[in-house]
Amino acid sequence: MNFDQIFNAQNTNGIAPEKLAFLKAMAARQSGGNANDMMAALMSASNSAQKQGISFSEPERDMMLEILLKNLSPQEEKKARSMIQMIKQIKK
Repeated sequence: MNFDQIFNAQNTNGIAPEKLAFLKAMAARQSGGNANDMMAALMSASNSAQKQGISFSEPERDMMLEILLKNLSPQEEKKARSMIQMIKQIKK
């Protein structure tokens, strides 16, 4: 998968260079797998970002999810989207 194409397809304008570099590194580490692996990678990335003092806005987090979802099979993507919806509902 060409991550530059993915990032170019997303609206990354206005994202600080250090955040964009972090997102690219995170996306490169997570390839394939399943919904559970993707969620674990997302949690790990979130913890790593916090330790580095990097915080993401909601649109940036949504973009991060979309990038990770592109690495999943259609069936696993559907499963991951269901898990994400449940998490969002719990947070409300």
